[in-house]
Amino acid sequence: GALKDMVQNHILQVVALLAMEPPVAFSEKEIRTEKIKALKAIRIYNEEEVLENFVRGQYAQGELDGVQFKGYREEDKVDAQSETETFVAGKFTIDNFRWSGVPFYVRTGKRLTEKGTRINIVFKQVPVNVFKTSVDEPCDDTTLPPNVLTIYIQPTEGFSLSLNGKEVGQGFETEPIKLEFRNSAEMVENSPEAYEKLLLDALN
Repeated sequence: GALKDMVQNHILQVVALLAMEPPVAFSEKEIRTEKIKALKAIRIYNEEEVLENFVRGQYAQGELDGVQFKGYREEDKVDAQSETETFVAGKFTIDNFRWSGVPFYVRTGKRLTEKGTRINIVFKQVPVNVFKTSVDEPCDDTTLPPNVLTIYIQPTEGFSLSLNGKEVGQGFETEPIKLEFRNSAEMVENSPEAYEKLLLDALN
């Protein structure tokens, strides 16, 4: 299922790369050392905590753009009573100095509305909103969207940064601003596939 196929290998690799400390050298050995430290800091949940922090599911039959799709248990060669999950979502907790109190949310599944791999780094809201129009207004503004750094991994690599900027004019209203870079179709076409990179690393 999705838990074994995706979470325990692919997703944990991404979590480790995101959470690890900077290696002392950009070498395979030092990167692996820091990744292992990050993985060891992930809290191991007991049975009750697993139920609180993770959910599993299967896709059901439905329609998209006028096309009918079968549910997972209706697919060919799938047991009608199968409990194999096709969707997993949950929260990891990393117990170390840097990431204490910062949740790592993960999600993966089949037949989702969008196919792709990305990391969303959601920055903590500032305690004071400087975009207020008078001194008497409250400092906090829960309606102000957080800044978000998105790293795109598949199908095209790139990144985007979503910020809050002041609208042009006399007022202090804010509007979302997005800075984005994505690899062009030509760059993607000329780039090696994931397994090509893996084979090259193995040969070298």
